[in-house]
Amino acid sequence: MDIKRRIPALALSSTVLAAAAFAGTTAVAAQDGDATYRVTIANLASGQPLTPPVVVLHNGKTSIVEAGAPASEGLGQLAENGNPQVLVDALAEDANVAGFAVGEHPIVAGGIPGAAEVPSVATVEVSGGKDARLISIASMLICTNDGFSIVHDEKLPKKVGQSAVFRAHAYDAGTELNTEDFANMVPPCQPLVGISTDDEGTGESDSALAEGGVISPHPGIAGEADLDVDAHAVAETPALVVVERIA
Repeated sequence: MDIKRRIPALALSSTVLAAAAFAGTTAVAAQDGDATYRVTIANLASGQPLTPPVVVLHNGKTSIVEAGAPASEGLGQLAENGNPQVLVDALAEDANVAGFAVGEHPIVAGGIPGAAEVPSVATVEVSGGKDARLISIASMLICTNDGFSIVHDEKLPKKVGQSAVFRAHAYDAGTELNTEDFANMVPPCQPLVGISTDDEGTGESDSALAEGGVISPHPGIAGEADLDVDAHAVAETPALVVVERIA
């Protein structure tokens, strides 16, 4: 799923075109006897749009993130380039993953230009075998070099009609230096927050910026280049998540 992909222009604005670069639903088909969950994610970070969420049902033998350890290739691609495909491919091969789905659109908090055309809330339905006990949800923090929002290894509601509420946390993948330069960030960042510069941005990793670090809490925006400390602030809890078992 290439971040630079574009859809036919028709009457769409540049904001929608940029947002569409992330779009595309992927899911594991539900089987008889599977449990189904409705996952609702609200963006709480006014200066940080989120990519379409990757929602994973799994058991305790696997995890998509481990603080203090290097990011997997899939998580690194999501955090750096907004590209969930490598992560999705790995999930599909993991016997400890019961089901997964990817949302249809980015999530933009109210109060910034992108919110006029991109919702502030995303809803994803995901199904998996009843042996799955945990849920993880990941999105890129779009206006960062390699930041991401994560709910990880949280317990799923057990019975139909029950729900659980979680707050996501902001982490840095440790895969790319935090230049805070639009030239090193994904193209949708600027139109989603109402900015236009000569820097086109990129959806590809740059070996010259490789950090070789580990996953850690996001340090926030320093304001050293194009990002503004206040306008693009990284919230400690960038998303609110409600998970309801519906079947």
